[in-house]
Amino acid sequence: MATMDITKDMRQKAIDYKKSVAGKFMLVEGAKIKSRLVGEDFAVTRKIDGHMQCLFYNEGAVVMLNSNGVQKAEGLKCLDIFAKFMEKAGVKSAIIAAELYLPVEDGRPRCSDVGRALADEELRSKLALAAFDIIEINGEPYSSEHYKTTHAELVRLLSITIVNDEGSGATKSIKKITKTSSLCKPVEMRAATSVDEVAAIFAEWVEGEGAEGIVVHNETHIVSKIKPRHSIDAVCVGYTAAERGIRDLMFAVRREDGKYQMFACGSSGMSDEDREAIAVRLAAKHVESQYVLSDSRGIAYQMVVPEIVFEIRVLELVASSNDGKIKTNPLLTYDQTQGWLLEGMTPGVSVSGFALQRERTDKSIAISDVRLSQLTDLCPFEESEGGAAELAKSVLVARRVFKKVAKDKVMIHKFLVWKSNKEASGDYPAYVFYHTDYSSSRKELIKRDMAFSSSREQIMNILEAEIADNIKKGWEEIV
Repeated sequence: MATMDITKDMRQKAIDYKKSVAGKFMLVEGAKIKSRLVGEDFAVTRKIDGHMQCLFYNEGAVVMLNSNGVQKAEGLKCLDIFAKFMEKAGVKSAIIAAELYLPVEDGRPRCSDVGRALADEELRSKLALAAFDIIEINGEPYSSEHYKTTHAELVRLLSITIVNDEGSGATKSIKKITKTSSLCKPVEMRAATSVDEVAAIFAEWVEGEGAEGIVVHNETHIVSKIKPRHSIDAVCVGYTAAERGIRDLMFAVRREDGKYQMFACGSSGMSDEDREAIAVRLAAKHVESQYVLSDSRGIAYQMVVPEIVFEIRVLELVASSNDGKIKTNPLLTYDQTQGWLLEGMTPGVSVSGFALQRERTDKSIAISDVRLSQLTDLCPFEESEGGAAELAKSVLVARRVFKKVAKDKVMIHKFLVWKSNKEASGDYPAYVFYHTDYSSSRKELIKRDMAFSSSREQIMNILEAEIADNIKKGWEEIV
């Protein structure tokens, strides 16, 4: 096969495609197809769980770049077949979006299979391409009135029509046979004329055959990615409160080394009664933490003893953003004396379509019950360049706690100052001030405040000023 140099423009086109097209599909839960989809003319394609790639073809040469603009594989049999199809179709140059995956006899392809196959010479020859979009043809951007036209063009490009003569004389007929390759072909597509038909295809492919999901194009160019929800058992490690009780819960899973990887926050699916009851339970489990995260209001999560396990459901896990940036999660260690300690940030995922299902009273925080592989089985984490960086541990600089009791009213102020020792990373401040204000008679039991600084002198001045403003006559300092 001819060779092709990878240019900066090619890399950018691969990045831009994920960012501007594939990354903007509307995510829909399978159970809500009938209420969320609109239209009368649909093209439904089977979603393949693999690695999205952009194939650049030019005069017999082909290069495959991922959504980060990086070439992860070359010399694959499926790429040779793709180049031959392009040549046979008379194409001089093209950019085609495709899913790279490892076909399986039972079950469905998994994203994690691709990395395994790339490292195994025998499996490399079995890797396949499922083309799903045309970006450019012969130097011109490609567009169509409906996706069905795009798919028909993919079928034309990635197949060979063989003409067979049958019979002779008056009975002679010409039969056309279209042949494709199992290693390089268009993604499977069906047309549908109603939302009910789309729902039936979802039931057949996803619920019946175990496909990852479906992608639905309608006549107004709205593209929906429809998937089932996935269940994950995770331990609650923190929360924020509101007037009705819990506002959001923070969830983590555990790695084989026992560390906790925080990956999700939310409370969708909780009733008002649950919010109140769980808030009371968690209020008795407060612990200190050198890891601080704020919710959308700027209020810090209160970290708690890791004891309560919930089943949560998500529609999608994402390991990288549309601009190719790797998703990272906080990696935490729990110490019964010091509370939560931040070990650093590690490649991970973000979640979409979060819903809390139920408390799992039959589960514990044992690694086997809340294992990390629940995430990686669904969405393998991206590898950071150079591996995960080791970060220095934070140090508690100051801790002042004050208590005041008036009849049946209990009030507590806790002031903490941490030195992160991570400021050189550019992701953390040098110093963090953290203030917890608790009052047993107040509707909002706990109020929190934080401040950050690069100066030890400034952060200590903030500490003293906050103590002066909040601690008056009648307060007792406690250990």
